[in-house]
Amino acid sequence: MMVTAPAMSRQAFLKMLEHRSVQAGRVLSVLIHFSEASSSFASVSTNKRICARSITLFVQHVLQTCSLAVCCDGNGKHYRFSKSKGTEEPPIYEGLFLAMDEEVATFVDLVRGNMKSGNDSAVCGTAKFTAGREMSKKSGAQIDEEGIQVAVCRHGFLLRGLNHFRGEIYAYPMFLQKEMSMKANVDFFCMDVTCRYWPYLNKIAEGLPELLPLTEMRPFLSVMHAKAHTAKCEVRWGGRSQDGAGNTVGEEVEQVNSFLSRAALVTKYMTKSGRVNMLTQQAMGWNRRKRDNLHQVLAHRYVKITERAKVEAASFSDFKKEHNLDQETIQQWVYDVRQWAVTERVYAPGCTEGLRVDIENITVTLLRRKQDLYRQHDSNQARQRKRKRMRELKKKLREKVVQYNTGVQEEQIDEELACSLTEGYTLPWERHANGNTFRLKRSVFEQVMLVRRLEEEQSILVKEMSQHIMFLLKEVQEVEALRGQTLEGIKTSNFGDLTEDAAHGLKSVLSRRWHCLKSQHKQAVHAYSGVAALECHDLQLQQDIEESDDNDYTSPESEEEDLVKVSAKQHRGTGELFHKGSVTSTRWRTP
Repeated sequence: MMVTAPAMSRQAFLKMLEHRSVQAGRVLSVLIHFSEASSSFASVSTNKRICARSITLFVQHVLQTCSLAVCCDGNGKHYRFSKSKGTEEPPIYEGLFLAMDEEVATFVDLVRGNMKSGNDSAVCGTAKFTAGREMSKKSGAQIDEEGIQVAVCRHGFLLRGLNHFRGEIYAYPMFLQKEMSMKANVDFFCMDVTCRYWPYLNKIAEGLPELLPLTEMRPFLSVMHAKAHTAKCEVRWGGRSQDGAGNTVGEEVEQVNSFLSRAALVTKYMTKSGRVNMLTQQAMGWNRRKRDNLHQVLAHRYVKITERAKVEAASFSDFKKEHNLDQETIQQWVYDVRQWAVTERVYAPGCTEGLRVDIENITVTLLRRKQDLYRQHDSNQARQRKRKRMRELKKKLREKVVQYNTGVQEEQIDEELACSLTEGYTLPWERHANGNTFRLKRSVFEQVMLVRRLEEEQSILVKEMSQHIMFLLKEVQEVEALRGQTLEGIKTSNFGDLTEDAAHGLKSVLSRRWHCLKSQHKQAVHAYSGVAALECHDLQLQQDIEESDDNDYTSPESEEEDLVKVSAKQHRGTGELFHKGSVTSTRWRTP
């Protein structure tokens, strides 16, 4: 129609067809909005390609800026009812954020084929939970997907995800770990069941050599989840005990899951493709806000960590004076606690030994269920059942403690501290038998680890700020070079594979992208300059800032002055308004 009747409006043409239908007595079948169907389909197809490219580049950006740690956890609230069948239409964002189900299923079968499972679901010690398993049967409920598993960086950027079909089995985080290892050199892999997952990974890697690079990462037990494990497990695997981890807590995925769970009330009734599109859109929006505020977050975090490091160092100095501790004693105590954590306790036969096992089992079970009360259950009825079960376990724990204290004269359990799940309380048989109480040694160990992690965090943040500035600078230069090539092609009428209108549209998009990146770079330099001014020893950050300031940018105004007169008439349809050499795009959006 645009060729045969270029002056005729499409809407007017459709109204004419509608009028002819009424005249002929036919049912109205031509809608007014049908005129935009072709344009909308082309726009959706283009946006899909743009989003695929943007997500790939964004993940590379995040892993280049902050590749220290990747956190992985499941979200059981994002299940989907099997009755929501719908059509077989593929998702628009298929495979962009959530991995393809076929790829995940193939990997799970590969892992199962190389490991005979003992169905050991133990998380820590002798306690058993369903949060981590080698194998799991499909749920008997009328649901299709049982949840999702996501991987995020230590600053909360969503990197990758997949659908659960068999509960939280170890193969799911292993798949995400493999995906991340192929994109960047990640130092730490954070989980809430690291103490059970890492030995399983080592066994699998023996039969699958392609998974050996995964064992080069370092295990990291989430700081808060470590409180629900045994004392030895917290010291051995906990994030506070890992040298080089900084102030990483490993709980960033919980914040992301809380945001994603907002859509769980509607995604459970969606079709498969609609659910994938919704979650991908959520992830893209979350990452966009994180990206725009990254410079503020890093700068604020550095100032906050610096102040806290000074406070904790002064507090630890007072603690040493109070207990009259020298540096040699502190180092020895730290070594003693580490050795205690890696030493397996030998269970001796006897009635008290059985009670010890029962008390450990119930204590860790209660701590774990307390952690998962709101994280894994999305209804008050489910939480009420769990609370009732927890009250029964606490009552049983008190009975076991009383029974144990009755048969033991020395080193009795503090009933109130043990039954109230007091943080930091250590059972008597887990302590050292030398002069100083083990609780004091443990307290010194935790203080030393905290001060070290805060000092490491300052260096890590300086490195991340430098990487962020250099990455933005590189992006600006790449877009500027591509934009210059496009402008040169327009001047010489060499459009390549593009039409003339498409070339002008590309120039508009690149100009907008160039201005956005330049603005982000300037904001980051301004924020980090204030941080570098506070701390004189951040020489590397100051050098990177000065280097980025020395890189001058070519002004878009001078390049476009020659094109204003020629392009003003041609680009009215693209929404570009040229005024005094500046470009304002009203229709093009930043990819």
